Amino acid sequence: MNMSDELLNKYFKGTCTPEEKILVTQYLNETDDLPASIFSKEEWDETPDATISEEETSQMFQAIKKQTIAKVRPVSWLKITAAAAIVLTVLGIGLLSLNRNQPKPGLANQETLHAEVKTVVNWKSVVNYTEQDQLLTLPDNSTVKIYPGGELRYTVPFVQHNREIYLKGKGFFEVTKDKKHPFIVYAKGVSTTALGTSFTITALEKNKLVKVQLHTGKIWVKNVDSTNHIKPFSEILKPGDELVYNTLLNKVKLMDAKLPLSKQKDSPAILNFTQAPLDDVFASLEQHYQVKIIYNPADVAEMSFTGSLKLTQPIVTILEEITELNKLSQTKTTKGYLISK
Repeated sequence: MNMSDELLNKYFKGTCTPEEKILVTQYLNETDDLPASIFSKEEWDETPDATISEEETSQMFQAIKKQTIAKVRPVSWLKITAAAAIVLTVLGIGLLSLNRNQPKPGLANQETLHAEVKTVVNWKSVVNYTEQDQLLTLPDNSTVKIYPGGELRYTVPFVQHNREIYLKGKGFFEVTKDKKHPFIVYAKGVSTTALGTSFTITALEKNKLVKVQLHTGKIWVKNVDSTNHIKPFSEILKPGDELVYNTLLNKVKLMDAKLPLSKQKDSPAILNFTQAPLDDVFASLEQHYQVKIIYNPADVAEMSFTGSLKLTQPIVTILEEITELNKLSQTKTTKGYLISK
C-alpha cells in the first residue's frame, strides 16, 4: 500500500479524519520501515519519550529471560570430584617442577662460602734486611737460615697438600720429616722437593746461577719455568751433590759426590769462601775428597767460614784449620770424619 508523506504527517500530528486514521493504521501494520522524511531532526528531538508501566516492564523481562538464559543441568558429585582431582594433580606437578628449578638456599650459601674459602689466600713474607744471617722456624718446625738480602714467602695456613716456599736470595733449609706433605722450594724457575733433609739453595737476584747443595737425605730438583722455553731437567741429588743451573745459557751442571775426582770436570785447585755456612764448606770438601763428614747441622747452623782452601792439602789439615777457628773437634772414623762441639 502506498502512503503519502502528507497523510502520515497528519496521522502523527493527530489532524486526520477517522477514515484517514483507519487507512494509516492499516498501512503501519503492514510495513516495518517509515520514510525518513516524515519528521525533521528538530521534530524528532522535541518528541517526548514514551513511558511504560511497571507491570508491562516485568512482563517484558520474563519473556526475554525465557529466550536468553539457558537451562542449568545438574552435575553429579562424581564429575565434580574427578575435575577437582585433575586440577590438584596439575597444580602439584607445577609446584614440584618449580621447586626443582629453584636453588636450595642452604646449599647455595654453602657453595658460595666454599668458593670464597678457596679464593682466599694469605701470604707471609720474611725479608732479611740485616747483614747477619736470620734463622726462621716454619709452622711445621722446619728451620730456614735466610742470608742477608734474602726473602722467603709462604702461604698461611702453611701445611695443606704441600709445604711450599718461595725463595729469593740464599737460604739453608733443615726440613722436618713429613712424607704426606712434600716440602717444595721454588727459586728462579727451579723447584727443590724434599721429604726430610737439609740443603742449601742460592738464587741471587742479579746472578745468573741457581745453586742447590744437598747435605743430608735426598732431594729432587727440576725446572718449573715454561715461559722462557727452558730445556727441561730433573735430577735426584744425594748427600754431597751439587746442582748448578745457568739461567742465561739454560745449562745444568751436576757435581756427583760418587764420581772420582779425575772424572769431575772443571775441578778447582782452590776453594774460596766468603761468609759461607760451614755446612756448605763441608759439602764441598766431601765432594772433592770423596769422604764422609758427619756433623749435627744444628751445631754449625750459626757458623760460617771465610778463606781459601788449597785442595792439594790432606783433608785432615783442612778440617783441623776449620774446627780450630770455630772451637769444634774432629774425630777420624771408619766412614770418614765426625765433627762435634
